[in-house]
Amino acid sequence: MFILIIASCAVMSARKVGPKEVEFREYFPYKYEVRAGWGGYPSYDADCFSEGMFWRMAKYDRETAGHGDAPELNHMYGTTGGADYMTGFMSAEFSFNFRHWFSLAIEAGFNGMWGNTYDKYDGQRIGTARGVSFAIMPHARIYWVNRKYVRFYTGFGLGVALGKYDGYFEVYPSAQFSPVGLTAGKKVFFFAEGSVGTAYMGGKFGVGYRF
Repeated sequence: MFILIIASCAVMSARKVGPKEVEFREYFPYKYEVRAGWGGYPSYDADCFSEGMFWRMAKYDRETAGHGDAPELNHMYGTTGGADYMTGFMSAEFSFNFRHWFSLAIEAGFNGMWGNTYDKYDGQRIGTARGVSFAIMPHARIYWVNRKYVRFYTGFGLGVALGKYDGYFEVYPSAQFSPVGLTAGKKVFFFAEGSVGTAYMGGKFGVGYRF
């Protein structure tokens, strides 16, 4: 909701173009951007779908369903997971530059997950668990440094995500906060940002194109 409000304000104020905006548009005439990026560690997915706390609790609930507090034999002698692996958050986005200080983007991305499963009784590998999570988030970005080839910004995104791994399905809110991000380049550019949220933790980097 807050993104829609900010976007509405930006559209309404677009008619009031000041000298700073005119000067900026002389060396930055681009209205649109597309980006492709690779994010950091998907910690929320690790807890939800890997061997994290939420995953173990959900797995225990599934295995003990209908059996009271006593786990069934499959819980004690069934399968267990080994090390789990993830691709990291890979995403693409399209953004619109409303003003020199504000842009609104829509981002969609995924995180692939896989890991071996083992027999609890003898420790033998018996298969591979696979899954994937998807997220879609609108982003609002406030640019506080605007130069010909370098821009710095702060951004916030809020959306929805869903994922499935080894039979477990989850839908959850997706949110990301990027205190500091930068773009370097003109028509073709590189970007990097530090961020915390459900999609990934740490850094994100990639390339983009303006037109």
